[in-house]
Amino acid sequence: MKFVHATTASVAALMLGAALAAPAAAQEAPPQDAATLDEVIVTAQRREQSLQDVPIAITAFNAETLERTAATGIQDIAAKAPGVTLTQFNIGEPQLYIRGVGSSSDSAASDPSIGVSIDEVSIGRSGASALAFLDIERVEVLRGPQGTLYGRNASGGALNIYTRKPVFQNTGSLTARIGSFDEYGLEGVVNRQLDDETAIRFAARYNTNDGYAENVPTGQGLEGGTSWGARVSVLKEAGDWSLLLSGDYSKDDMDGHARIPVTTSATAPAFVTLINTLRTGLDRRQSFSSPDNYQDRTNFGVTARVEHSGQAFDFVSLTSFRDNDYSWRDNLGGLPFPAFPLEVDDRASEKARQFSQEFRLASKPGSDINWVAGAYVFQEDILRSERFIVNTALPIAPPSFGGDTTFIQDATNRSFAVFGQANIPFADIWELTLGARWTHDKREIHQIAIDNEGGANPPPGIPLGPGGAPYNVSGDESFSEPSWKIALAVEPVDNVRLYASYDRGYKAGAFPSTAQSGAQALTPLASELLDNYEIGVKSTLMGRLRFNAAAFKLEYTDLQVYELLGLALVTSNAQAEVDGFEIETALAITNNLTIGGSYTSLDAKFTSNAASGALVLPYNGNTLPRSPDSQYTLYIDSEWDVAGGVLAARADYQWTDAFYFDPSNNPEVLSPEHELVSAFLSWESPSGLKISAYGKNLTDTEYQTHIIKNVGVGFSVFGAPRSFGVALSQSF
Repeated sequence: MKFVHATTASVAALMLGAALAAPAAAQEAPPQDAATLDEVIVTAQRREQSLQDVPIAITAFNAETLERTAATGIQDIAAKAPGVTLTQFNIGEPQLYIRGVGSSSDSAASDPSIGVSIDEVSIGRSGASALAFLDIERVEVLRGPQGTLYGRNASGGALNIYTRKPVFQNTGSLTARIGSFDEYGLEGVVNRQLDDETAIRFAARYNTNDGYAENVPTGQGLEGGTSWGARVSVLKEAGDWSLLLSGDYSKDDMDGHARIPVTTSATAPAFVTLINTLRTGLDRRQSFSSPDNYQDRTNFGVTARVEHSGQAFDFVSLTSFRDNDYSWRDNLGGLPFPAFPLEVDDRASEKARQFSQEFRLASKPGSDINWVAGAYVFQEDILRSERFIVNTALPIAPPSFGGDTTFIQDATNRSFAVFGQANIPFADIWELTLGARWTHDKREIHQIAIDNEGGANPPPGIPLGPGGAPYNVSGDESFSEPSWKIALAVEPVDNVRLYASYDRGYKAGAFPSTAQSGAQALTPLASELLDNYEIGVKSTLMGRLRFNAAAFKLEYTDLQVYELLGLALVTSNAQAEVDGFEIETALAITNNLTIGGSYTSLDAKFTSNAASGALVLPYNGNTLPRSPDSQYTLYIDSEWDVAGGVLAARADYQWTDAFYFDPSNNPEVLSPEHELVSAFLSWESPSGLKISAYGKNLTDTEYQTHIIKNVGVGFSVFGAPRSFGVALSQSF
């Protein structure tokens, strides 16, 4: 499905008209028994505010919405937020994009473009952020650069996860679930008040399933596995001081991917015939990928949050240490060798340790001018190893191009920043937001490439060969940049707020992974700069209709680009622009029934070619990766008093236009347009007993969650088919 892109000017006129067309309705208070929408509270600006008062495009998901959408991780909520796309190479390399901004780099000396934080702690490595949800209070998705308050890793936006804190009550819950593919799960939460000043909260989960795909011919499951995790938090309040200590641990033992080769009209006819012959009688969930494939991860973290409420201002100290280890094995072709003349056995492991410290001062709630200022220090140490065992045959490549090579990266990334932001109201209906941040990053890297055959079968195997050679080199580089936020908001009538903003985002330069020479390994990419120009409206009419919209223009300088050419990773910088608009709505039909949805339009293009050494990459005019022209969502949510309890039901519909997985825009990396439908139903008794059922991908849509290209074939991972689940829980 295609939609005609509106110009920024016409969208601005639409939003202004919508905002001013019904001033009387906006000012008129609804009757006491009239249907109303619940107010949404967020902390995107490091203080509690109504979603409608923040001059940022935000989508928020509270605990109730997460439950009713059967969301178990960020992959379940990403597509429900306007302009967001999440794909995943493996458990340690989720690839999150917002408004066409994101990164597919796996280098130990690089950063993601979308910042993910857990309880305001920035997560350095992508693989440490895509954890299963456990006792979550809410999730906030912020679109556009968040360089002032969030800094590193947030040049394109931020995804903030907030866990539930201990409360001064004795409460708890226990949930058991079963589902498709022999899924079984258990989750429990216990909260206890220890004394008048101390409370503790413990949450744990366990989940296992046999997987929705299988290996041929063994029938062994793929795309399944077992995971478990736990978190304990202790809150101590003493007068004007509070201390929140929390620790979490999780472990994932998952099956490997089921790679499926997908051909196009541009694939060589001989390969089309060969692949069709090899896969005769198989469906999209059956693969020749090895049953020995796996994805394992262990994640651990501790955080200390100290707060002091002073007379003139408040103080926050946030100290955190996180440890993330993961490893995986993937057959990137999903076809048997030598029947198909290429086999790539890709194995990787990574150990990452990060420490961060943030100090913040903030104005008192209710101050005439709301402000926050602080300093931030971050360090991560990463040891990454990736091994390629490659077998080749003609007509793809002579057997000598195969081999066994390993790439090792030992990196230390440091960052320091100072920042401040103020919201200044004036003339009753106006508010000016000014923010700035200065960031200094330093990267130290030790890169090693090894021919595990010791040169016995030259040249070295792909991807080091055939043109590269082993190396052992070290280097470092520093990057410093300011980022800022300027926003002007006006509320001409009650509950209708217009805003215009200019934001600068920054992502530090990076060293590449799997380089083919020592010189390439020590040649960093330039820092990525992103300017975002945005106008928007946030309105609530009659208390029952929420209409939020934003039109934006993003201008990229030195976008960091990654493309797999053959099996060699090519890195470069390029220029790009993104024009688009987003709309989010919600309408309370009655006090029991709410409908809503969102729509996003993107025109995301490269405006230059890119250069990688002597190689010119013809990107100019191509569409940015993971940037569908259109996305939209619809939902209906209801809640009724039935049989002495509460019956809740929800249905969701998502549409995503076709998009490319890499900047080449080759046909084999085009993921077709697709739809996803899900539903939820629950009944809860006054005693806290709840039974619920859910269904995902009810239309049984076949859609790709990742594509790697080679020889004109898109070697793909497909999402889960139609699935169902039932849960029984008891609150106490």
